[in-house]
Amino acid sequence: MDRRLTVMSAAAGLLAAGAAQGQELGKPAPASLYGVDKGEIAALPDAAQVAGAQPPRKAEGSAAAHCIAGPSGVLEGCAVMLQRGGPAFGAALLGLAPAYRLTEAPGRPAGTDVVISASWPVVDTPADWVVQPKEGDFATTSTPSAWKYDKPGFAVVNCLVGRLGTTYDCMVTLQQPLGKGYGTMLLRIAPYFKLKPARLAGKPTPSAVNVPFRFTKMDGLIY
Repeated sequence: MDRRLTVMSAAAGLLAAGAAQGQELGKPAPASLYGVDKGEIAALPDAAQVAGAQPPRKAEGSAAAHCIAGPSGVLEGCAVMLQRGGPAFGAALLGLAPAYRLTEAPGRPAGTDVVISASWPVVDTPADWVVQPKEGDFATTSTPSAWKYDKPGFAVVNCLVGRLGTTYDCMVTLQQPLGKGYGTMLLRIAPYFKLKPARLAGKPTPSAVNVPFRFTKMDGLIY
């Protein structure tokens, strides 16, 4: 049986998501939260809050942290999972953590996993696609676990985008469900993203972005 998989375009995840899921490609907000539906996101730190948290004498950096949410929507137990530019950026993100909140939801499990992230400096124009991808633009072989699982999956990769638009230093920050290899499949295609760099004061500048992909298995293919 053919295990070559076509991957669903990221465009739906990037451009259909609400502004509350900032820091995606083409979104100006420098903070993001993943792990729940966008309608469950009550608040994120705005650009001024993120800029105000930038560590002194530190020009460029980014961080991501894993947190736990419950029915109240308050995030707890946040732990840094990714910090670029030094530990000061991880500490800055943890300092911003109280500004990330979910809506109150009595039915939400107490141990709901979410990932928050932020990127510095706050750019004027975020990185974006050179050409927005469409269904079938990317393909990868399935992992054995994903093939046996045979159900939809979701993954988010956080990458740096250089001054020429090249992606590098990509890291999976979220995958649902765990242990099926959807993050692995996303890392395989990340080098083929064609991006325009972020701009600050009119000049290209490195930045960190989140790229979410949804994988839906149909007739032996993932779209």
